[in-house]
Amino acid sequence: MSNDLAQMAPMPVHGNTDDPLWRKLWNAYEPVITALRRIPLVTDVEISNGMFGITADLTDGSRLWIASVTELPLDPSKLEGFLVTRGHDDNPTVDEVVYDSTQDGEQSDRGNNVVPLIQAITAFVTERRLAPTFIDLLSVQISGVTGKHTTLSKPYAGPFDDRHEAVKQYGYVTYELMETGWRCVHEQGGTEWPLTIWIRTGEVATVYLAHIGCIPA
Repeated sequence: MSNDLAQMAPMPVHGNTDDPLWRKLWNAYEPVITALRRIPLVTDVEISNGMFGITADLTDGSRLWIASVTELPLDPSKLEGFLVTRGHDDNPTVDEVVYDSTQDGEQSDRGNNVVPLIQAITAFVTERRLAPTFIDLLSVQISGVTGKHTTLSKPYAGPFDDRHEAVKQYGYVTYELMETGWRCVHEQGGTEWPLTIWIRTGEVATVYLAHIGCIPA
């Protein structure tokens, strides 16, 4: 079972996520945004006074603003390097450059390369202890096909904010299947991301531990 979503910061919550321009910017810079969310930083695309940029919230109320020489272009191929600054809406003394790969910047030799950008931001927020901590939410899920060839997909137990409890509940669910005539034909993932496939006359079910989101620690 893939763990690709574990410890990823949640999506921003506001009314712009259905706006075509916001979605275009989010999709254009998805590699940067996804990498920031894995730090994990709550990341957003901001459109302010005609200026486009990526923001990442920090634990002290400040935030990072990721732009280029001026704003982020709609077309990433027109980037002229990245400029990352830290600011605070209520504290003007918080004002510093975190990373600058624009033409005259300290990291100008790195240009539009996303890898050193993310490495620099990760090092900065780790050293300053500015990255939030999130707790994974897990649930036991069942999906499959019934004897009448209708689909079955539902959360069976959870959510849980404790992996040990989630794995224990997964054990209860699979034991219940076994006791009601189901037979396990495949097993993988151990106790980290367990998944089993079960069959019973005319029916197939997959039981697995799923990551369904996260909450602040």
